[in-house]
Amino acid sequence: VTETLSHKRARRTKREDSKDEEERMKKQHASSSSQSSQKVCLCFHGFSQNGLVFRQRTGSIRTKTLKREYEFVFLDAPHRVDGVFDVDDVNDEKNIEKRENEETMRSWWLAGENVSSGATKAKDGSWIRPAKSTKIVRLEETVALIENALKEHEGRVRALVGFSQGATLIGILKRVKPELFENVRRVVSVAGFDPLDARFYEKDGFDENLSVIDVPSMHVHGKNDALVTRDRSDRLRDKFYNKEKSVVFEHEGGHGVPTSREFREAFEKFLLIPDGEGKDE
Repeated sequence: VTETLSHKRARRTKREDSKDEEERMKKQHASSSSQSSQKVCLCFHGFSQNGLVFRQRTGSIRTKTLKREYEFVFLDAPHRVDGVFDVDDVNDEKNIEKRENEETMRSWWLAGENVSSGATKAKDGSWIRPAKSTKIVRLEETVALIENALKEHEGRVRALVGFSQGATLIGILKRVKPELFENVRRVVSVAGFDPLDARFYEKDGFDENLSVIDVPSMHVHGKNDALVTRDRSDRLRDKFYNKEKSVVFEHEGGHGVPTSREFREAFEKFLLIPDGEGKDE
């Protein structure tokens, strides 16, 4: 009798374990299906930052509501610019893009002037900030990286968010590789600036059609931005976007992503506008 009861307990335990495993697999499948059906928002950091830093600096504006709708993917630029800024370089405002961890400073493109002169650090006499370069080079690696990201997410990329150099990159990509925007429905450009390389404005340059981003866009600028003037932010919008589908959010801060409640709500509302509504088609 004891043996029979023991066998019954064993069978019951086995059935319970099997049922638990089945429930676990169902939950895992549901979670996987939910993630695969989520829209993706690709995020592009600023010069000398990286994906992790940009994720941290946008934590307060990526609300729970947005995370249910979007999977936020933070890419790392392909070019390393480690140590471009010294630890004691100027003050925080002017050196806002200096990475806390100098080993992971990255850039979406290189200034041709720096490549020619060999300058690699801000303290080098001939070094110029990429935002002031008139010869943008080494975009090929960046385009390849983004193409791979789009393939990985299988047509789910519906929004792009960029900061500073990353924001400018979005406009540049439209001229260099317009097909990358096939599924994009929203763009947020924070502290972006107009590229100074003339090839992006000439019909015999990168794009003979001078394509513009023809989806709703939000352009964010700080009144006290010491690195990017309002004029440069406006020129990026006017030359690379459909102005009729754009909105501007100006804040009192400097060169950074605003964290105010007002911007958090505006950011959430903008990304959640259904396709075909707002300043859409």
